[in-house]
Amino acid sequence: MVYTYTEQEKMKVLDTFMNDGKVKQVPSSTKKKYILLKEVLKRFDHGVTYTETEVNSILLNVFSSGDYVEQRRYLITFGFFKRSSDGRAYQMMGIEN
Repeated sequence: MVYTYTEQEKMKVLDTFMNDGKVKQVPSSTKKKYILLKEVLKRFDHGVTYTETEVNSILLNVFSSGDYVEQRRYLITFGFFKRSSDGRAYQMMGIEN
């Protein structure tokens, strides 16, 4: 699932839903979630395999709402991450900026 958006749309979403690098509210719009999570990807490194616990820890540092499980699912749904068949390992996919 890929959404296209302008730099202006991106900045509006980030200004509305983020403050000091943390998400203050999760948008209801799927497209806005996509934009927001694409920004959150900056907290992860390409080529690194993360455990579920590590992914959760990074997401908990970003989402003040604490709803990291749903956001972790969206990382997979949007194709930002792939998950091992046993669900224990996560790796970031090659994402265009």
